[in-house]
Amino acid sequence: MEEIVIINNVRKSYGKIVALRGLSLKVHEGTIMGLIGPNGAGKTTTIKIILGLLRPDKGEVYVFGEDPWDNPKVKREVGIVYEKATFPEYYKVLDYLKRVCRIYGEPEQRAKEVLELVGLEVYNGTIKSLSAGMLQKFAIAHALIHHPRLIIADEPASNLDPEARSKLLDLILRLHKEEGVTFLISSHILPELGRICDSVAIINKGKILASGNLVELLKKYSIRAIRISTDKPNAFANALKRLSYIEDISVDDKGVLLTVKEGAESEVYEDSLRIAKEVGATILGIDMGVASLEQLYHKVIGIGGDG
Repeated sequence: MEEIVIINNVRKSYGKIVALRGLSLKVHEGTIMGLIGPNGAGKTTTIKIILGLLRPDKGEVYVFGEDPWDNPKVKREVGIVYEKATFPEYYKVLDYLKRVCRIYGEPEQRAKEVLELVGLEVYNGTIKSLSAGMLQKFAIAHALIHHPRLIIADEPASNLDPEARSKLLDLILRLHKEEGVTFLISSHILPELGRICDSVAIINKGKILASGNLVELLKKYSIRAIRISTDKPNAFANALKRLSYIEDISVDDKGVLLTVKEGAESEVYEDSLRIAKEVGATILGIDMGVASLEQLYHKVIGIGGDG
């Protein structure tokens, strides 16, 4: 696959604050790549450099083979969805997108097409009256107007409730498959992101610690995950933490996700039955070999010296 973004040993500082410390990254066309890392890791600075809004102090950056800095050729190929998208509130959604079409030299019919792509074709209200989830769909429609090959989404789901977040990520996955758009998604919401990404780049303290195909990275870092579905996940997780072979554990409303030391997988069954009796929980299922982007993230960050 073609490398549409290439960043080599880029450094960027804001006065005495060093944001990027020799960062290198490649984004391949036809992928959904997650750019993940803690707050202040350098995600937004990296995105601004790719968009040509910031110039690196050192290093090389190529987007579609061009230096992106103040480059209209690159801007024509890239769409952007911000964390908190802002638009003129009192425009009707279709009217505003028709204006955007004229700016890009696209036929006004394109406005209706992109609204249909994101599921807002029947909405006839103003931008101000859009719900948070609908506003992010509208932001994606806006980003699609000029037929970009790459869409960069900076924390697109951080202000949404779980249901709206899931629907937005489903939309991104569908657009990727049906429209062939490459996505680079900066996010700290890992469980949902792991469902749609085929590659990831883990960033911390201005450097990429690991990047590549998600499945290959899970194998490289020996992520052996087990999901235990239960009606009392918090009580179950607290009891599991006492077991010496547990390496990492996380909880959601459906159960517990854990990694164990190599060779300890068989012990999970016996101990889980015992713990279920202790805490009065019902085990609904035990699934071995579950891949977890969250656990990969914690392991890589730990190896990188911040865990």
